[in-house]
Amino acid sequence: MSAEIKVPSENGSSNSSNPSPQPHQNGQDAQKIQRRVPDMQLGKCHWVVLLNNIAYITSGIVLREHEGRLQVLLIQEAKKSCRGKWYFPAGHVEPGETIEEATKRELKEETGFDVNVDCLISVEINGSGWYRFCYACTIIGGSIKTEPDKESLCADWYDIESVKKREITIRCNDFLKLLDEAVKYRNWRNSIAPSISEYPQVLNIDENQPGLFVEFVIVKRSSDQAKVEVLTHQSVKHEEEIMTSIDGFPTVEFGFEYSFPMVLSKCYRHMFETPADIDIPSGVIGVSCLPKPLESLQHGIRLRILCYHKKSTMKAQLHDTKRYHWLNVQNPKVLSHLCLLPSQFQPALFML
Repeated sequence: MSAEIKVPSENGSSNSSNPSPQPHQNGQDAQKIQRRVPDMQLGKCHWVVLLNNIAYITSGIVLREHEGRLQVLLIQEAKKSCRGKWYFPAGHVEPGETIEEATKRELKEETGFDVNVDCLISVEINGSGWYRFCYACTIIGGSIKTEPDKESLCADWYDIESVKKREITIRCNDFLKLLDEAVKYRNWRNSIAPSISEYPQVLNIDENQPGLFVEFVIVKRSSDQAKVEVLTHQSVKHEEEIMTSIDGFPTVEFGFEYSFPMVLSKCYRHMFETPADIDIPSGVIGVSCLPKPLESLQHGIRLRILCYHKKSTMKAQLHDTKRYHWLNVQNPKVLSHLCLLPSQFQPALFML
């Protein structure tokens, strides 16, 4: 086990400065519950302030079907460094606004449309202080932008295939993988359209975070995919408790001196005797941050990430069986809560 990771006792006091709502809820309506201290400690942020030591960028992808072709809404950049090139609507979250408010503002400023923020598509992370969220959005009002200003020159619809073939000049191809994820989400949503309300849509929870936190949802599937086991705290005795427990998964708090990949590597080695048995994280099923009020020092973030055990006959051995155990999960509602139902869309995680 890594000597750099500090492990509080099981009876560690709760973090009274960090009340928390349930995953997938809107933070404004969520019940305030006290968390216990994280299981693992890799440094600590004494304060987190947006645009000072952390940056959140948000973006929105809007798709439509037009004459039998799938199209994406793009904007023509006004910035001097990339003027005239096409990109997807994106920009910095400003202190004093929620992630959802920033997404709606950016879409309005750059495309002219009012949108609804439907679901998280992906999270990109660079180092430990840069995060870009991408959301699937739906137009609910406004009209397409035609008059140039400092935000963008205009907006327009383009066939996705034309964009991928570079038939237009794009600012950067980094958003093409996000476009693929948006198409996956759209296809999945259309396939279960009548029952979409039964599935949790992953959105940001508006909750101040006093630092940087990661919750690990580590999943082991049987070779025939019929059996699903999830690593939880010993305090979680029954699968249904996963839906209500806020401290049910292994959790780490870390400082800015650790890059995100470094945090993952150290935590894997800390939890497992054979850390190579766990794949790198593939998805994000929970995000919590609130960069407001302006004077707050708690503009941090909490991510709940999805990690899969590699396909093998043996489960990776745990270093601490008194703290964690593998819990069999069969209830469709619990599987849906964790985005683990067959073919269910999972927001992607990209480490840059």
